[in-house]
Amino acid sequence: MYNPNLNQFTPIKQYKPFHSTFDPCPPLKRKYYRTPPNLYINFQPPNLEQFPPYEALMKGTLWKALYDYYENPYKERKS
Repeated sequence: MYNPNLNQFTPIKQYKPFHSTFDPCPPLKRKYYRTPPNLYINFQPPNLEQFPPYEALMKGTLWKALYDYYENPYKERKS
């Protein structure tokens, strides 16, 4: 059966860890982890859009499709 949600790329994944009643620390309700974009690209397509050289050095990659900004999911956001 086709599920359209399975084909969408999401860099942030989450899961609910097991919590024992004997855990000494307060539990995190959800844990998060990131998957890099290169897991979802099977081969390098021709003519990928590139960053300028100086910006590529700052971002750590030449290709815009492989850039993944890290945002801490546990940090409270300021509104």
